[in-house]
Amino acid sequence: MTTRTLTARIARAMAFATALASASTALVADTLTTRWTLAREDARLTAAAETLYAELTGDPSHDAHEADDELRELAPASVRIALWNRGIVQGGDRALVPTEGCVTAGSRRVCTVSRDARAVVTASSMDPLRATRRVQLGASLVAVLTAVLAAAMASRRVSGALVAPLTRLRAAMETVRAEHPERASLGGDEGWDEVDALRASLADLLRRHGVALAQSRRFAADAAHELRTPLATMRAELELASEADAPPEVQAALTRVRATLARVSALSERLLILAAPLDEARVGREAVSLAEVARECAGSLDGARRARVTVEADDEVTVRGDAALLRVLIDNGVENALKFSTGAVTVRVGAEGERAVLRVCDEGAGVPEGERARVFEAFHRSAEARAGGVRGHGVGLALVAHIARAHGGAVCFENVARGAVLRVTLPVWA
Repeated sequence: MTTRTLTARIARAMAFATALASASTALVADTLTTRWTLAREDARLTAAAETLYAELTGDPSHDAHEADDELRELAPASVRIALWNRGIVQGGDRALVPTEGCVTAGSRRVCTVSRDARAVVTASSMDPLRATRRVQLGASLVAVLTAVLAAAMASRRVSGALVAPLTRLRAAMETVRAEHPERASLGGDEGWDEVDALRASLADLLRRHGVALAQSRRFAADAAHELRTPLATMRAELELASEADAPPEVQAALTRVRATLARVSALSERLLILAAPLDEARVGREAVSLAEVARECAGSLDGARRARVTVEADDEVTVRGDAALLRVLIDNGVENALKFSTGAVTVRVGAEGERAVLRVCDEGAGVPEGERARVFEAFHRSAEARAGGVRGHGVGLALVAHIARAHGGAVCFENVARGAVLRVTLPVWA
């Protein structure tokens, strides 16, 4: 696929404009030169005709001899002459016919001076002019090709210099952190009105986006905090109610309510973490054994789900971060795998160079390639999840990505033939 960049477009436009300007210049120069040369030749032929007309006086019977004499005198100048009197040629080149002014007749340029029924016709060959014109056209073509080649060689560098302010602005935009867009520094004005206006618009947009993001975070945090206390109270009361003697149907109902309440509590805790503007400066900086955290997560599952999860971990892998947040990361990764598959789930912990790698592998249907980036967006649920009736709020994987970025890591789904492999990379402890 051909890359379409502004630099390449400007370079092509410059080369095309150079070619067009060079060709137009060559065409105009050829036209003007041809007209100027013809005008000079017409002046020469007309002057010769005027001179001959002035000399051909006296007895008309001698005009033929005088015309032949003039023809011999003008031969070195490549001028042919003919004398006409009352429509009858009286001497000179009898192939020359009187014309109106100066015209091109075949391979000759012919000019006529006529007075008192007498006409003097002069002519010269057009071959030298045409040969000169061919040389000029060849030289013009060489000049056009040279100009186009020079423009093609220089246009890339020139266009690069023209778009350099946009390139710097793009580089500045790439440093904008999603958690704090309002803190972005896009640099100062560079004296390019259009680019400076664009920079100002982007800075204002990032500022407004940061304000809106802060408001949404405050709302989510406040809502989660407000829910935390009543949820805890309800859970305690349900625990007490479950201990009392009650009919089996009541106990079953209490169990369902407790399960629902547990899910709501977990969701509120997730919203609290998502609402927090986590970054590397705010997470813990303790050494955490990723293998231990993975085993703790697997061990906290209930019996049926615990039997499906296997942990294969290198105990030497230690990362820098917050153990509680990393526990939430692995919990949500495993929860997602258990939800979207019915087979075994394997959690692998290892190291690749200076990065710790956590993989959560399942045997489910996998994640479509077009959804692999969007599934990490908060509250996004794929069409497959909605169609399959899988319960959820689109928060789990967003939380995984949020915590991974806060630890200076990254998250993605690997390309595998079967199932899905969630890959999280984190900096190792140093």
